[in-house]
Amino acid sequence: MALARVSVTGITSGVGMRLAEVALSRGLAVRGLVRDPSRADAKRLAALGVELVRGDLEDEASLAELARGTDACLHLAAQVGDVGATSQFVRINVGGTRRAVVAAARVGVGRFVQLSSTAVYGRPDEGQVEETWPTKHSGVAYDDTKVDAERTAFATGAELGVEVAAIRPPIIYGPYDKNFMPRAVKSLRAKQFLLIDGGQAPLNVVWVDHVVDVCLLAAEQPAAAGQAFNVMDDVSRSPPSVREVAELIADEIGAARPRLSLPYGVAMTLGRIAEFAQRVTAPEKAPALSPFVVKILTRKVVYDSAKAVRLLGWTPRVTAVQGLREEARAFALRERQGA
Repeated sequence: MALARVSVTGITSGVGMRLAEVALSRGLAVRGLVRDPSRADAKRLAALGVELVRGDLEDEASLAELARGTDACLHLAAQVGDVGATSQFVRINVGGTRRAVVAAARVGVGRFVQLSSTAVYGRPDEGQVEETWPTKHSGVAYDDTKVDAERTAFATGAELGVEVAAIRPPIIYGPYDKNFMPRAVKSLRAKQFLLIDGGQAPLNVVWVDHVVDVCLLAAEQPAAAGQAFNVMDDVSRSPPSVREVAELIADEIGAARPRLSLPYGVAMTLGRIAEFAQRVTAPEKAPALSPFVVKILTRKVVYDSAKAVRLLGWTPRVTAVQGLREEARAFALRERQGA
């Protein structure tokens, strides 16, 4: 199936903004769902040529309007973060996904691409994780509702005759990143970047353009129907370690390389204390250190992306080291320019 027109939820997210730019540059027509067309990011999309539909994931009429006449629906919208009411995560991530698939079926769209996450594997401690690994709950609201959202997309699609594909990225960096690179730069500049057990664990990351490439391939390739795909810069090789990532970012932004390192046990104890204190003083915010963060920074896991190469013909354009170095350099330049 050759793509001509796509519809996108979550188009004002970092991935959504970049997907719109890439899709438009390839000659595709793009329609995006936005809550408020008067917002700066929505206006930017409109200026690029994106057709905007006002609505949200609880508005079935706007979801149908969004999908009508398009070749594929790309569902990028989600409630993200480490804190928040579980009911909110369920309502948006699970309920919103089901409504989006139902809307696609209602107007005759045959392909639905769900932006999922490697979180669906339950955050294993070690292993070369392929898509054959089972999805499982981990007790974290975001992670668990991404599991349920992906299962809901596949089940609802099968029920209603919509072909579903799921894309599972780890940490995403690149243009419009509001999380990973800004946080890393802030902690490095403040000399607060913490290494655990020397920072030797691999850090699975993916350039946003790689996520976009795989999403668009999954929207058009027949082989993608009913399949899930990991997507990571280094495909099957071990990515750079936490220490290597921190050092290359520090070098590009002119900050000191991190020196603070704690043993796993000490870091976990401090994380539990910090998490408890945060719940008491500011429960709406996530603590900088928590048991969840400690686990993320110490897991010896590689999310193998060979399936996307094999079935979709995807070819990564940069390695993690190349991509992170370029993005850190670009981030520093934007800082100097006040952008």
